[in-house]
Amino acid sequence: MKIPFNRIYTTGNEIKYIRHVIEDLAKTSGDGFYTRKVNSFLEDKFKTEKALMTTSCTHSIEMACRLIGLKPGDEVILPSYTFPSTANPAVLCGAKPVFAEIKRETLNIDPEDVRKRITKK
Repeated sequence: MKIPFNRIYTTGNEIKYIRHVIEDLAKTSGDGFYTRKVNSFLEDKFKTEKALMTTSCTHSIEMACRLIGLKPGDEVILPSYTFPSTANPAVLCGAKPVFAEIKRETLNIDPEDVRKRITKK
């Protein structure tokens, strides 16, 4: 049996939307029609004052790090079995990633090892 790597679902309007974005090239850097539309949808759906789209999970995590005031000298405990995008936002804020072991049974971060790595930083 052949299992497709990626099945693309379409609504039939994709070309029209892409054309609209291309024709409005002046607004393709984050504040275009569709970005505002999605931001508005998220604000309404989650009843929040402001929602901001980001280009990636890395940027979303970096935004969260900056919003909580992460700064140079701070330490962030992360699982040792992870993807670079988990650590990069902390590094971009000047913080130091500290890697904790994972549990062999679950491959999730080991809470006991996290406790050992907690410092005042």
